[in-house]
Amino acid sequence: MAFPSQHPETVLVVDDDPVTLDCLRETIILLGLEVCVASDGNEALLVFEQQNPSLVITDVRMPNMDGLSLTHQVKARCPDCPVIMVTGYGDEATAVAALKAGASDYLHKPFQISELKNTVQRSLSLIRARSTETQALQSLKKVTWSFEIENNLDSLGGILTTMLRPVDVWLSEGGQLHVRMGLQELLINAVEHGNLGITAEEKRTALMEDTYDALLEARRKLPLYANRRVKVWMENDPAKHVFHCRIQDEGEGFDWEPLLHGHVDSIPALAGSGRGIFLVKTMIPQIQYFGCGNEVMLTVQYGALGDGSSNSPSPQ
Repeated sequence: MAFPSQHPETVLVVDDDPVTLDCLRETIILLGLEVCVASDGNEALLVFEQQNPSLVITDVRMPNMDGLSLTHQVKARCPDCPVIMVTGYGDEATAVAALKAGASDYLHKPFQISELKNTVQRSLSLIRARSTETQALQSLKKVTWSFEIENNLDSLGGILTTMLRPVDVWLSEGGQLHVRMGLQELLINAVEHGNLGITAEEKRTALMEDTYDALLEARRKLPLYANRRVKVWMENDPAKHVFHCRIQDEGEGFDWEPLLHGHVDSIPALAGSGRGIFLVKTMIPQIQYFGCGNEVMLTVQYGALGDGSSNSPSPQ
């Protein structure tokens, strides 16, 4: 049965065996999808750049460029494009390597047509769900959201992904990276130096003695710090192309003005001594501290989608 779609997705099929390639091509057509083909990895990469397919199905073992190398190249160009790897029966090691290379799924030869259909359907369903989410986020006029974060740095990566989902769609890849790195640095500062009261000297010593994790754990257990939280407020206004993020910890603050306004030569080169703030300021110039320094706000101005701009953070 064909997939319902007003604009059929295109699937790139790659295999050096003409019989397998023709079988895959005919099956994809029966699913109501567009198809383009290539007989090796080098040719596939050229076709990929020309056709911009929604999905790639590739054999592992091919001349010139194998399927694993092709997967790396595809994911480098388009991280969201799913790749289905076709491996030999029983070759589990290759299947694992394919998944590590970025493949979203795999099929063992010989496979049933029903297996191929189900695998393609799973991959395209994820694409459509992601597309629907993107369209929904783009239709919002203004979004505000907030978080309260415990003093656990282990979960920071997942927290940042959740926090930035409503704004990522408006930023270029470079813009996303800068905003993520900037917020990560400020959140780490809020936990370490703010809520847990770890000084720059204590951090340097712990890093040199490889006792940093133990220091964090010990501070988290102290009654003075145990219930402290980092509060985050975020607002994205697509109409004005601006994103604000305000972070507040429950610490005593610090003398932030010399660090924020100082020249790079005056920033010490040691960890925990102001390098993080200077790094954030370099990536996102619009950074403001308030009061004693336990509250900071980032402002990111980005280009409108489709206006030809880079969508990278820039000063207002």
